[in-house]
Order: sequence, then C-alpha cells, then structure tokens
Amino acid sequence: MTRPYRADLHVHSRFSDRSGNAGIRATRSAESYTDPLDIYRAEHARGMDFVTITDHNTLDGSLAIAHLPGTFLSSEIDTWFPEDGVRVHVVVLDIDEATFAEAMKARASVYDLVACLREAGITHLLAHPLFDMTGRLTPEVVERMLLLFNVLEGRNGARTHRCNGLLRAIAGSLTPEQFWAMAERQRIEPYGETPWRKTLTGGSDDHSGLFAASAFTLAGGDGTAGGFAHAVAAGDCEPGGADGDARLLAHSIYAASFWRIREILRLDETAPRRRAVGLLHKGFGRIGRDVPVLEKALRGVRSMAPGLYRDDDPRGPAWEALLAREIGGLIEDPDGINAVDARELNRRLFVVAQQLADDVVGLHLRSLLDPAARPGLKRALQSAYAVGMVNFLELPYYIAWWVQSRDRALQEQLRAYFLGERRHGLREKVAVLSEGRCGPAAVATHEPGAAPATASRPAAGGAGWPGIDVRLITCAATDAPSDDAAVTFRALAWRPSLNGDGPKWVVPPVIEIIDYIEEEGFSAVHTDSFSGQGLVALAAARFLHLPLTGAVDPTELSRAAAGGGLSQRLRRRYRLWFYGHLDEAYAPTREAARALVAGGLSPERVTVVPATGLAGQSASASSA
Repeated sequence: MTRPYRADLHVHSRFSDRSGNAGIRATRSAESYTDPLDIYRAEHARGMDFVTITDHNTLDGSLAIAHLPGTFLSSEIDTWFPEDGVRVHVVVLDIDEATFAEAMKARASVYDLVACLREAGITHLLAHPLFDMTGRLTPEVVERMLLLFNVLEGRNGARTHRCNGLLRAIAGSLTPEQFWAMAERQRIEPYGETPWRKTLTGGSDDHSGLFAASAFTLAGGDGTAGGFAHAVAAGDCEPGGADGDARLLAHSIYAASFWRIREILRLDETAPRRRAVGLLHKGFGRIGRDVPVLEKALRGVRSMAPGLYRDDDPRGPAWEALLAREIGGLIEDPDGINAVDARELNRRLFVVAQQLADDVVGLHLRSLLDPAARPGLKRALQSAYAVGMVNFLELPYYIAWWVQSRDRALQEQLRAYFLGERRHGLREKVAVLSEGRCGPAAVATHEPGAAPATASRPAAGGAGWPGIDVRLITCAATDAPSDDAAVTFRALAWRPSLNGDGPKWVVPPVIEIIDYIEEEGFSAVHTDSFSGQGLVALAAARFLHLPLTGAVDPTELSRAAAGGGLSQRLRRRYRLWFYGHLDEAYAPTREAARALVAGGLSPERVTVVPATGLAGQSASASSA
C-alpha cells in the first residue's frame, strides 16, 4: 500500500430519514438526525483524510458537504436477491448523480444493480454481509454474495467482533478450488482475475452522530478523493478502527430517541408544545442554549434524585465527580466529544450512565427492602415508581443485546459451513452465576478455571470440565475484590437478616453483569440459583441468545403439589416456572428429576447429577 489515507466509508446523516426497520418506522422516527456538517467536523477531528456520507438511497447527505475539500458523493443502496427476497445493502463510492439515478432504477435486483455499477466503473462494496436483515440469510445466500462482490465491508462499526470477525475469517479462507465449486453450485460467473481474494473495507455505520470514524478504511491512492475510491476498487486498502458492541448500539438508540422526543414536542420550534409535557420540556428543552449541557445534567439529577445528597450521602458528589472526570473535559475541549475516539467515548458514556442508574435504584430499593426504614405508602410508591422508571430507561441496553446476538445460531451455522468449525469443537467459556462463594455452586477448588461440582455436564466428559473455561460470578453487599476464581459484583441493595448476620438476600446489578458476560465472550450460562443471580442468568441467556443450564434445588419440588400452605405452593410453582426455562436442568436426585418432569419439563432436558459426584455419574431423567 502507498501512503495510507483514511476515510469512513459507511456513515449516515439526517437524510437517512426512512428506515427499513419496521420498529423504527412504527415510531415515525428517522434512522439518523445528524447534520452532514457535524459529520464532516467529527471525522476530521478523528483523523479522517476524506469524508463521504452514505445515506440510504440518496446522495443528499454527500451533496450537503460536496463544496468542502476532501469529499466525494456516496450512498448506501437497498437491493434484493430476486430468488428469495434477501435484502442487502450496497455502498457506492465516488458516484455522479446521473449514474446514481441509473443505479436506483436497477436496484430491484442485486444482479442488475451490480451489472450497472460495473459497466459505469463505479467502486462498490457489500455492507455488513452477515447481518441478516430479512431473516432469510443462509450459507447459500452468503455464497452468492461472495461470488458477486469482490469488495466486502470487513469491519462494520455497528456490528460486533463475533459478526465482523467471522466475515473476515471466511473471506480469508477462500481458495480457488472452493471458489470455483461455489460458482458451479450457484451458477454465477465470478468477476475479476482473482475473485477469491476479497478486498475488505471499514466503516462506522454510525447513525447517532456520536461514533463517526469508529471504523474506517485505510487505502492508498494519489491523495485525491477519486484516487482513494480507485485504490479501494484495486484492493489497495484494509479496514481500520474497532468493531462495535451492544453498548454502542444502545447509545445510538438513546441518541435517536432524544432527537425524536425533541421532534415530537417541537422543542426546536418557536412555539413548542407546552401542555402535559412540563417534565419532558424541563429535561429536553433549550439544552446548550442558556444552560451548559453539563450543568443541566447536574441540575436534573439534583432535582430528580435529591436522596443521593441527603444526610451527607456520598453517592451524589461521587457521581458528579465521575461526570466531571469522564465527560467534563470533553465538553470543554474545542473538539467536544470528538476529542476522544469512539470506543473511549462509548466506554465513558456507559460508566457514567450506569453509575447514576445504580445509585438511584440502590437508593430507592434499600428504603423498600430494609425493615428498619418503614417508609410510608406514598414514599414506597414513589420509590417503586423510580425503580421502574430507571429500568424502563435502560431498555435500549436490553434491545441492543438482543439485536447484536440474535444471529448467533446463524453464525455458528456459517462457521461450520465455510470453516469446518463446530461449536463442540471450540473452547467453551461458561459463566456460572451463584448466590455466593459458599453456595451450592462454589468453586470446587480455588484454582483458576476450576469447575463447580453442581455444574457438571455430561457433554464435558471426565472429572470436571476439561477444555472449558469456567468463571464464577457472585454478588455481595460490600465491595469485594475479584480474583482468579471468581468475579464479585456489588449488590444494588439487600435485605438484612433478622439476626444481623449479613444480608438475607441481595439485588444484583443486572446491567453490569450481563454487560460483563457479553464483553468477556461467554458461550454459555449456568446457575445454582432460582432467585437473584438465577434471574440475572436467565435474562443474560435470553437477551444474549446463550444456552442456560442450572443446578436444581430439590427443596419442596418432591412434595405433592397440594401439600403445604399457599406460600409453599406458590414457591414450588415459581421454581418449576424457573426450571422450565433452563435448556438443561441438573437434578441432584432421581426424586427431584421426577418432580421436574411431573411439573412439565421434558425428560430430555433433565439430567441426574448427584451433588457429590461429577461427570460419569449422571443418568437420564427418562430412566429415573
């Protein structure tokens, strides 16, 4: 490569105003609200040599900055494989308006679109190839993509390493023999002299205005925008920057929601809607006009969470210090949030937002859970409302986890098809969520990676879990340092025991634990609990699309359904409900296994593993 120049080849502005996502369309929201000039400034601040904007099916974003140096016209075009209706996005670079108009006429079929672009000599690439937008992506469709496109987006800043990395691995594994066999199967004539050698690019795919240039393309050329595009077409380029994660997607959702609410309330108009929106207007109105953003945030927290400052409570001042440290310097910097790279900005936003959310939830939960507090009915309702509201406001994180991991099964299928790697042949990493270090799932030994005895799985074989990384995750009422054997999170709140001997039970920080499981790349979740940590394990498994196993507590399960009082029957039903959500339940006795099956669990999902034994002592519940 000649001197490398940089450009973010996939970014959106406010001209991406019509979404292909049904959920976004239902809210009548645009995909992006970012002004093209703001993108131009942000990308230059983050070291880009050239700037282009790839709005959906329009050149308007690029045209808005076309008068500025170092720019060229681009777009992201929606098109389809006519055989099965699979929708894909094709990014066109350095295209003129006349050719773009012809391309838009041909976009009903991806084959016609590509033929049009090749004839016109327009550099083009397939964006996020393994992102399944229609639910119809298969290995056969991916083969067609590989045959039709020589340039692929190898690093999309909105997609995770799991997705981007698989695409890069597949592209790097192609051989001439494999490629020509694919061409014969799909009856597609490859294009170019060495079509199995794929060119990879990078783009942020940013819609929020926060993370432009988080991923980018390094390419050679003659120092002009046109030369950059030609270098990409010639394969003289490589992806740069970082892959995305669920945090980044969540923060992008927050940004879009913020601007949509401003739009609904007409806060930027001369006569905004004022009735029935006083609180929202106070929170969203006039930001950055008469009151600095940081000061407005501080005023809002002080007025909406005064309890963080009562009786010399250190949480309010501590959060303000955190805000000043992580965000304050960016506000004062001439480049603002663009003074740091997108990955660092993403981290800072998460740290500040989660600390505040944890403090507010902990403040209100403790008053509800501590018998000595005795809050009145009005205060109890206010606390319950505050906890519910914070959890509602954290929904974008759950949405982001679900979206980013929903294709996990498809990715495993593609990995097996193209790379010959299957899940059971890869090293697993299991998160074991336990109520405490001394609970039933305590680590069998204190050696790093030791397996919990109750978590023994027949598939692992042998004594313990050879070939599997196991990490114990616990929750405590006080700060406890993590070690090689376990990671301990501080509880948001806890119920004190009557005898004063520590907490009776604790409320785990759900967002932080699930984020840890996602960031560390665990491939499965196991729990010995059916309450606090067990519910977190269930949430993590469902939102991250991971398999969930659990060690069964036999208490009450073996008793007759009609036995005991109402509370005992309710507890039994709740436990059966929880165990019914396990992909595999490990019962310590045959009696407990029979109770699970009688409660509705399929016998294939129940395995007897005595608490004193490891693998090799298990038996199928169907034979119990």
